Amino acid sequence: MKAKIILATVLLTSMLYADFTLEYKMDDNMNQLVQYKDEQHVMITTGGEGEQTSQLLLGDKRYMVMKQGSKTKYMDMDVMMEQMKQMSAKYGGMPGEVEEEESQVPDFKIVKKGENKTVAGINGQVWTVEYEEEGKKEQLDLVVTDDEKVVDAVHKYMNIMTKFTQGSADEDDGLSSLMNIEKGYVTISFEGMELLKFDDTEISDSVYALPASMNVDKKTEVSVKKPPLCPLVGSHGEAQQLLEMLKPEANGWKQLSSATCMNMMKTKIENAIYQKGDFYIHINLSINAEDEKGIVATYRINDMEIQNYKKGKIQGKRYQAAYLKKSKHDAMDIRLENAMLTITTTGNEKVDLVEFSKAVFDLSKFIPVEKSKVTADDALKSLGGLFDGGASQSEENSKDTKTAEEMLKGLFEKYDKGVYDE
Repeated sequence: MKAKIILATVLLTSMLYADFTLEYKMDDNMNQLVQYKDEQHVMITTGGEGEQTSQLLLGDKRYMVMKQGSKTKYMDMDVMMEQMKQMSAKYGGMPGEVEEEESQVPDFKIVKKGENKTVAGINGQVWTVEYEEEGKKEQLDLVVTDDEKVVDAVHKYMNIMTKFTQGSADEDDGLSSLMNIEKGYVTISFEGMELLKFDDTEISDSVYALPASMNVDKKTEVSVKKPPLCPLVGSHGEAQQLLEMLKPEANGWKQLSSATCMNMMKTKIENAIYQKGDFYIHINLSINAEDEKGIVATYRINDMEIQNYKKGKIQGKRYQAAYLKKSKHDAMDIRLENAMLTITTTGNEKVDLVEFSKAVFDLSKFIPVEKSKVTADDALKSLGGLFDGGASQSEENSKDTKTAEEMLKGLFEKYDKGVYDE
């Protein structure tokens, strides 16, 4: 009976402390607004006049909402992370990607409990905590409260923040320890962050509504995620060489789209996407890309784990194929003359990329491009006249332009000589 009473009390408390709004004043004249309906519906908005960015949690889906003036943009954070993973996989890890040392969370020690103080209408107390930073002992004054509703709200806020920062280097920088300073108390003010408002009135469902164009499906939470055709860059017109080589259908896979994703500094990249059910194949053609080794070779060179490695020839062209353990998908590279075809999968379906490639490609249609190195002049032209285009320049700007131009030419000379300054 006692256990039932306790359980009923917990459930009742959870229902009583449902909707809440927290508003904080941050450094740099920015505010943060936390609108919490339940653990499936949370909006955290940060920003100032005219520009705001929100993180929206709907179920287990995360979205970023950016407002600039009257314009609002929505981004699926899971899709965004998938794009970054694909770019990382393409190059065996993003530049500068290293194993980070475990971050040291400050150990806050309460050294003084002082007078009462009211913040945002909430009764609190001034406490002083001590912590160590770079070998020195520092002290910080806090205002804390034991108001049950505020304590419950801040605990939920901190739990939600861990969902938004999964995988981030800032996942625990000590804020959670500082906010939950002692059992039964939470911090409502310290240098750089102060509670402006606490409100537990009901929040409208419209706060968490996505636009119809997001194509949200309540059963699956979001429509099937198609890989980006041109990751991180926009399309630059129709694909040419790639389209000539590809068939519109092969082994049950249908071509969805294709485009030229890059055409500058004598390098051209064309991409295409195929679909079968809820699965996709991404095809990349890189022409005259200096030192292009392919994704499978990059994994092998960097001693990254692969499985089911195969190599051979398709229509007289050498290929390598494997399952990439780090990025969790199948990949295949086909070496052409001064070009590379890279094929990757999404989803968990096991795809025989060798058989797919045999069926979808006519490699005889590829027209080789003469190999040539990029010069500084090529780079300057590709930058669209950034240095010498159109507008008249002052003498000072002209000197800056000349300096930048010489730096760029010097950089290309170092590459030509095989020298690279870290």
